[in-house]
Amino acid sequence: MELYDALFYRKTIKSYSDKMIKRPLLEEIKCLCDNITYLNNDLNIKAHLVERGHLVHFLLGKDSKVKAPHYIIITSNKGEDYLQNIGFAMERLILELTSLGVGTSWLKCELKKEDIKEFVQLDEIYDEYDEDVDIDESQIEYPISLIAIGYPDEYESLFRKSKRSYDRKKMKEVCKNFDPKWNEVMEGVRVAPSMSNKQPWEFKQREYGFDLYESLPHKYLKIENENKISMGIALCHFDVSCKANKLEVEYIKKDVKEKRKKEYFISIVDKSKE
Repeated sequence: MELYDALFYRKTIKSYSDKMIKRPLLEEIKCLCDNITYLNNDLNIKAHLVERGHLVHFLLGKDSKVKAPHYIIITSNKGEDYLQNIGFAMERLILELTSLGVGTSWLKCELKKEDIKEFVQLDEIYDEYDEDVDIDESQIEYPISLIAIGYPDEYESLFRKSKRSYDRKKMKEVCKNFDPKWNEVMEGVRVAPSMSNKQPWEFKQREYGFDLYESLPHKYLKIENENKISMGIALCHFDVSCKANKLEVEYIKKDVKEKRKKEYFISIVDKSKE
């Protein structure tokens, strides 16, 4: 399965088989984890494959609704747009796993750095016992996100039965009045998953391409971090769709005026217009 097809047929797996992924495929997954890509190269985002899933499940406790044979822990320093970059990198990884026939689900990550140090290799740039060091929090690597991986149990299918079976916003709520050449790209974005299914993105077409905005959550809803990860997921779907449709784009920050109840994230430049 190609990545573009995976946009439409991938689904969240809620119940996993106890069957372990065989060694050759685990090695391929580890290679994918070692080669994740994201936009801000000043960040240090990593994907750590945890083969012994019981270690993670023990930390999650009895309240965890998902139990998988393996997990991927995403760690990062807290630099500029780190949550959006995590969403971008990990959604692509999930699509790659889908193409390999591996089931996935994003899980809320409440793990602490101390929880995972015994089985995840972190970059320790400071000696935690040296009280004289002025620690720069933006350089410390923290666990940010968590993905369960494995094969679905016998009662659950790996893929959606139809590419149209989605609970998503209508296209006009994603982007209004765009050039028809972007139809397939925008359809790939429209079906993008999001944390709590909020779909907080809004694309605005410009003469150079698009500006991408985040719809700000109500001040009483504590989903700001979730929304920012979701923004990266949407941009990943845009990127995969562009590559599939041979549309060359570039992602840059511009001096863009903020919109009411919207927060500017990034601009997409259509290279064919240059």
